[in-house]
Amino acid sequence: MRIALDGQPLLAPLAGVGHYTRRLVQALARLDGSHRYYVLAPYPLRIVRRRAPRLRPFSEPNVELRVPGWWATADARLRRRLGHGAELRHGIEPPPDVFHATNNVFPYQVRTAGHVLTIHDLTLLLFPEWHPADRVARMVPELEPAVERADVIITPSCATRDDVLKLLPADPERMRVVPHGVDAAFAPRLPAEVAADLAPLGLRAGEYLLFLGTIEPRKNLLRLLEAMERVEPAIGPLVLAGGRGWNDRAIRVAIERLEGAGRARSLGYVADELRPLLLAGARAFVYPSLYEGFGWPPLEAMACGTPVVTTNVSSLPEVVGDAALFVSPDDVDGLAAALSRVWQDEALRADLRARGLARAREFSWERTARLTLDAYRAATGRP
Repeated sequence: MRIALDGQPLLAPLAGVGHYTRRLVQALARLDGSHRYYVLAPYPLRIVRRRAPRLRPFSEPNVELRVPGWWATADARLRRRLGHGAELRHGIEPPPDVFHATNNVFPYQVRTAGHVLTIHDLTLLLFPEWHPADRVARMVPELEPAVERADVIITPSCATRDDVLKLLPADPERMRVVPHGVDAAFAPRLPAEVAADLAPLGLRAGEYLLFLGTIEPRKNLLRLLEAMERVEPAIGPLVLAGGRGWNDRAIRVAIERLEGAGRARSLGYVADELRPLLLAGARAFVYPSLYEGFGWPPLEAMACGTPVVTTNVSSLPEVVGDAALFVSPDDVDGLAAALSRVWQDEALRADLRARGLARAREFSWERTARLTLDAYRAATGRP
């Protein structure tokens, strides 16, 4: 088969959907070399014209990265904003058998036999206040047409599948749950293995709590920071690693207050190669999110052998199973108690570490690729 995928999420810096798109393409290419993959990445209009696009190439021989010119991308984007079905041409002849929209909507038309759509979550409908108004205005009207157009709809969790069935006119027969995988880089490491990388950051293995994710309201960070103020000073510090998100001003103010007291450290966006080291070196990982379509960071933490504290909402219990310490997202005292307990109780940490490693082994990118390839076959009517 000839398969085209939307590569717009691959524009740097990578967020969750970008990591999903890249890992999926790599796993698909390695799974079966007989298929040809075309990653269609529109020219990054937010950077200076004529500057080289900030897109990492793929090393797999059956993957081709296609980036059109500035004008072609601008024209397609304008047509989309005007409500027209713009076709972004990439010179793929004959047309691909499948087009996979990797981020909730079809950004443009591609002449193809089958259409596959991945919907990561429906926070645009459930919690529009968590998104910039222009994103809501642009993407919400496109959700229903995308669902109607798709031959197969992929969701990363049963929780997201159920949201789609409740809120959009989706046919249950066309829906498939395809969980994400965990990269092999996320694995346990001895303190000595991470010491050299943590030292420049002023960190020592086993002596910090970690949050990893975008700094934005949906991650419930104001309550996490309040919980840190309620625990004993000997607990922590709390290290926050993640790029700036939308509407993060109040969170930044709270972080600065705790940094001044020596209770928190903000690292900003961290490179991909540093993420597994930070996770492996943490005494515990805390992820108090209000809603997740899958909940990737807790799973990566468990793969590193790091105990996890997270919330009992949306897909998170489904993903981490019985391998985490759960709290209610609005219970600051409960969160503070969980942080104290996981910091002080060595036996609890050992139990969570063992459960987490076993749970993480159930998720692999090879499995994700196989299930996604099955979705491509279903979209084209192939056996």
